[in-house]
Amino acid sequence: MKGRVLALGVLLTAIPLFAHHGGTSLYDVSKQITLDATVTEFVWTNPHVEIGLDAKADKGNVAHWLLEASSPPVMVSRGWNHKILQPGDVVKVTFNPAQRGANVGRLIKLVKADGTELTRVGAQ
Repeated sequence: MKGRVLALGVLLTAIPLFAHHGGTSLYDVSKQITLDATVTEFVWTNPHVEIGLDAKADKGNVAHWLLEASSPPVMVSRGWNHKILQPGDVVKVTFNPAQRGANVGRLIKLVKADGTELTRVGAQ
């Protein structure tokens, strides 16, 4: 009986984690977009690091994008730190776009102007 109660407790504790980490429900993981962009903001905070970018759209207009990465501790394990990007940095980013067409996405890879390549954990 104790084992069943413990298993139920673990399961109930894990449910919010699955709800929060619903990457496949928010982002279209079957698509990838790659853009040349300029960093407008870099927010190093929990639960996810965020990168604001400006990129030229099809008609020459500037489109603002907001990309979500992993948590700071996870990003550190991939070579990132809180000063690695600054507003004005020119980068090439690859990301999964939002399911519903908003200018948001989940970061896969970022390449800095000097060729430094950075990824988030779980990126393919």
